[in-house]
Amino acid sequence: MEKQQRTISITSTKSSPEIAVANLDPLLQSINDVNDDITYFDRKSSIFYHPVNIIDENDEENIDSNQKFHICTKCFCYIKRFSGILYSLIAALLFTCSNFIIKQLDVVLLDVFLIRFLIQGLISYVYITYKDYHVFPSNINNLLMFSRSFMAAVGSVCFYLGLELLPLPELSTLRYTQVIWTALLVLIIFRERITLPIIIASILTLIGVICVAQPTILFTKSNPINETLQISLKNDNQRLKGVFVAIFCAFSISMGIVLNKKLLEQKVRQSVIMFHFILTTTFMLIITQTYYWVFSKTNQRKFNIKEIYLTENFIYATILATLQLIPMVLTQKSIKREHPSIVTVVQASEILFSLILQNIFLAKKSNGLAIIGSILVLTSIFILGGHKLWLDRQNRTHQPIKIQRK
Repeated sequence: MEKQQRTISITSTKSSPEIAVANLDPLLQSINDVNDDITYFDRKSSIFYHPVNIIDENDEENIDSNQKFHICTKCFCYIKRFSGILYSLIAALLFTCSNFIIKQLDVVLLDVFLIRFLIQGLISYVYITYKDYHVFPSNINNLLMFSRSFMAAVGSVCFYLGLELLPLPELSTLRYTQVIWTALLVLIIFRERITLPIIIASILTLIGVICVAQPTILFTKSNPINETLQISLKNDNQRLKGVFVAIFCAFSISMGIVLNKKLLEQKVRQSVIMFHFILTTTFMLIITQTYYWVFSKTNQRKFNIKEIYLTENFIYATILATLQLIPMVLTQKSIKREHPSIVTVVQASEILFSLILQNIFLAKKSNGLAIIGSILVLTSIFILGGHKLWLDRQNRTHQPIKIQRK
C-alpha cells in the first residue's frame, strides 16, 4: 500500500508559572492538587483554541461519519469547550450569593467561618492521608511555608472582617485589586520588566480605590452621593477601617500568591500548601475570637452558646459557609480547563454580581462613585488579563511533525 504522509502543526505553550499561580486565591482554593499535572502551567484558552479531530483525508467514510457526529453534538461541544469559563462563572455567582446571604443574617462571621475551616481542615487532612502525602515535607523551607500560610490566613481573616464593615460590592472591588498587587509584587521580587498595560491598570485601580473609599479629604458630604448609603455608614472612621482592612486583605493575598510560587518551585504539592493555610487560619480565628470573647463589651461578641450558636440564623450561615466548598471545587475545575488569565477575569464578575444583589434586594443602594470605582477596577483586570493572554499567545511555538502511515 502506498505510503501516506501528513504534516500536523502542534502548538506548545511556555506559559509563565506566576500567571497560573495568580489564580490560587486562598478564599476560593480547593483541597486537591491543581498543579500536579504539567498542563496546569501549559494550557490554551478555549476562546482561541479548540480541539480538532485529526482524520485521514482519503478516508471518506470517517469524514462523513465525523461530520454527522459533529452536527449532532455541536451544542455539547461548545459547552464542553467553554466549560472552564462556565465553571468559573457559576463559582463566582455561588460564592457571591452565599456571602451576600450570610452578611444579611446578622451573625458573628468569624465564628461561622471558624466552623467552616474546621470542617475544611478535616476534609483536607483526609485527602492528604488518602494520597499518602507528607504533611510536613522534609524538602521545603519551613519559614517560607509558614510565611505563605500566615499571609494567606491574614488575607482571609481580613476579608471576613471587611464583610462586617463594608457593603459587599465595595469589599469585592477592593479585594480584587489583588490582581494588580500581584503583578507589581512579581515585578519587584522576580525583577520582571514593567509594561505599559501594568502601568495603565495600576493607575485605573488607584482611581477606582479612591472612588470606592471616598475619603472625606477629597469627597465632602456636599457631594451628590446617595443619601441612603450615607445613612448606612454613619461613622466615617468605621468606613475607613473597612477600606484599610479590604486593601490589606488584597495585599496579603497577593503576598501569599507570590510565596505560593516559591513553594511550587520546590515541588511542594498544592494540597499540602492548602492544608497549612487552613491550619494557620483556624488557629488565627481561634485566637481572634478568644480575644473578642474575653475583652469584648458587646453581647454579640460574648461567648454564649444558647443565644449565639444555637440560633436559626447562625445555623443557616454555617451551612452556607460550608457549602462554599462547592464553588471552590468548581473554581479548581475551571483552572484545569481554562487559561489562568481568562479565569481571573471571569472571577472578577463577583464585583458585578454583588452590585446587582446590593441594588436589587437592599434599600441601601450603591452610590455613583462606588459604581464608577468598581468599573475602573474591572477594567484594569480586563487590561491585565488580556495582556497576559496576548503574551501567552506570542510565546507559542508551532512545530511541524510528520506522521507516516503505511
